[in-house]
Amino acid sequence: MSKYQFKLPDIGEGIAEGVIGEWHVKVGDEVKEDGDLVQIENDKSVEEIPSPIAGKVTAILVQAGETAEVGDPLIELEVAEGKGNVTDDQTPVAKVGSATEDAKTQVPTKEEIPAKESTKAFPVLAMPAVRKYAREVGVDLATLKGTGRHGQILRTDVEQALTNTPTNPVTKEVAPAMETKVKTAIVSSVLNGGSSEWPETSEKMSPVRKATAKAMTRSVSQIPHVHVFDEVNVDKLWDHRQKYKALAAERGVHLTFMAYVVKALAIVMREFPVFNSSVDMQAQTINYKDYINVGIATDTEHGLFVPNVKHADHLSLFGLAKQISENTAKAKENKLSRADMEHTGMSITNIGSVGGGFFTPIINWPEVAILGMGKIMPEPVVVDDEIKVARILKLSLAFDHRAIDGATAQKAVNRLKELLEEPELLLMEG
Repeated sequence: MSKYQFKLPDIGEGIAEGVIGEWHVKVGDEVKEDGDLVQIENDKSVEEIPSPIAGKVTAILVQAGETAEVGDPLIELEVAEGKGNVTDDQTPVAKVGSATEDAKTQVPTKEEIPAKESTKAFPVLAMPAVRKYAREVGVDLATLKGTGRHGQILRTDVEQALTNTPTNPVTKEVAPAMETKVKTAIVSSVLNGGSSEWPETSEKMSPVRKATAKAMTRSVSQIPHVHVFDEVNVDKLWDHRQKYKALAAERGVHLTFMAYVVKALAIVMREFPVFNSSVDMQAQTINYKDYINVGIATDTEHGLFVPNVKHADHLSLFGLAKQISENTAKAKENKLSRADMEHTGMSITNIGSVGGGFFTPIINWPEVAILGMGKIMPEPVVVDDEIKVARILKLSLAFDHRAIDGATAQKAVNRLKELLEEPELLLMEG
């Protein structure tokens, strides 16, 4: 028999490392070629990686939750004679080219990963959050057929199983699980130096949370942020949406205010191309995009993701609303691909959906601006020297002062306001 070391493959453009989300095998397990092996998470996606070779697991070299760089050995397998890549002294067989190139030649890429049915001969495919949820509600994942990519079991599959279960075991299972969690928290408190008088608990950051923290730190440290704030009277926009909401529903489209804002922002990005650019300080250039993709920050139980609406300037209002709904559904079901989030020109973040007003959003690096939406609220305004009540939308724009000056930013906001205040103009311009 020979030894084979599986190395972290190059799983994305420019991504040099990944976090081990979950191992689907353990030491002693037999794994087939293309069998479920490991889940790799990065700041853009979660990838299920199959085994490129059949063998028996002899050692797991990087544990779940730890970070590995491309080319790092992750696991060791005992494989058929002549199939290995490790010598007896554990030294990898002579590489050809870099570690990254080596990994590319030995591991199937994402596109080469064959779609297959979920099999009970191997651990089922499911995110940690889904596994936790299944345990809490008492559903055996091994009895389910996943509807996600490569047979991955989604939360919706578990919920469907609950619907089909005559006797719901939730009540029996939840109590002990919560009790265990509380006990764990107390022990953690003591280990971290807390006391019974001043208890403290700690929670390990999820891979997505770590990736978010890393991305935000990079953005704040590298981009000089400036913020401008403004208010928009959206009475006419409100009425327009009310008028066409039912028609949209008949066509299977959920018409939201976000669709209007994306349409208006796409026009602004076309008229102010610097908002659709990135800064390369090493080359001392500002790089403009010849397409307009608008990202929308989407909060999910898995973390924060920013899928984008591609070619937003070419879509109708209904088309935008439909694409936004599809992106949101994919994000919540953890089905977003890297392609869904790449090549964003500028992003929108909506804190108004949970009741917020003005705020200071952080730019999604390497973009140069982000638009924050607050809640639409009735407020007193002066119209023709009279005080009236109008529906007001609060806007917060963060921009990169290396590429955009304050006057340009305010002009862009003025144009955005003009379009949102007059939906007929918005549709004519769009």
